[in-house]
Amino acid sequence: MADSEHLMLLKQGVTTWNLWRQEHTNIRPDFRDALLTGMDLRSANLAAADLSGANLAKANLREANLTEADLRGADLRGTDLSRARLTGVNFSKSTIDIFTIYRDVKGCDIGVNGLYSPLTDSAALLRIDPPGNSMQGANADAVIESLRHARKLHTFSLLLAGIAMLFIVIKPKTITLPYLSGSFKFDDLSYSFLAMILSTVLLSQVSSFIDSALQGAHYLKDRRSAMLVGHFPWLLSKYESEDSNRRQSKIMRFFLVFHPVIYLYFLMKWDVLFSGNWADLMQHYQEIPVVFGEYMLPVFYIILITLCIHIFRLSEGFQKPILFDTQTERGRHSDMERLAEAVEKQASRTAELVELMRNREG
Repeated sequence: MADSEHLMLLKQGVTTWNLWRQEHTNIRPDFRDALLTGMDLRSANLAAADLSGANLAKANLREANLTEADLRGADLRGTDLSRARLTGVNFSKSTIDIFTIYRDVKGCDIGVNGLYSPLTDSAALLRIDPPGNSMQGANADAVIESLRHARKLHTFSLLLAGIAMLFIVIKPKTITLPYLSGSFKFDDLSYSFLAMILSTVLLSQVSSFIDSALQGAHYLKDRRSAMLVGHFPWLLSKYESEDSNRRQSKIMRFFLVFHPVIYLYFLMKWDVLFSGNWADLMQHYQEIPVVFGEYMLPVFYIILITLCIHIFRLSEGFQKPILFDTQTERGRHSDMERLAEAVEKQASRTAELVELMRNREG
């Protein structure tokens, strides 16, 4: 239980508490299982404090000093930890939720699904189930399935952009594309218009699936899930830990996501644009041999680029590690070992009983 004197001092305000800490540097604050819900603890000196099992839900801990504090099993749902010092904190089995704020924290790594303290090898994970109207949860297989669908649709959109590249490089007058009962012939402008429409549909679905995968990854909490999702072979969801690889990955993701920019080549009359003759440029758009081309092409292109920006931001969300708490994993492993040992012992006794029955029948 928490020390009643420490609780009383803390409730008198942060200024009083910090003065007391300065005068009693050799005393370790004891707030075990304390109810500190919603308290204003901004800039509080809670270094080395025992906050195990404490309820800090919706507390304000902005810029607080929690260096080497014990937060095992603490409730941190909705807690504001912005710019807090968290070096050496033990987060094992603590609980955060989507409303927990941990921007610019010091001494911890921020992951897709929570916070990780390297010095104590512990993590505060999003353990609480999502709201009842949500279809998300701690299911790595569902995350992988969403990523698989997103990758497939994105690959098809890349293929459309690749065909557009052929128009630029080879410059054929027309290109023939097969369909179920025959084939269609397209010139460069007609193809770019069709490809933009298809890419808009495809990338809207990619956006939906990758967003679903990212939301699902927030609730992953074990080693298997972290490894399964972390090793999924798709650059847009692959996390790179090294700075050099991270920069290279960002450049590659940028080109992969913004591939529809290539369609701009077919929409512009480049010689007229560079000459600054806006009247001829407007006339060019009005004479585009596509139904409502002068209106639909710019609209679709703006929608397409907006989708690309959104997908790139979602891919940035995966550029953090998926965390798991080592102590919890050890406990789970120990439980499995005990279960396996019990099953083995039961099987041995069953074999002995069967052998005894055979001897009696003989």
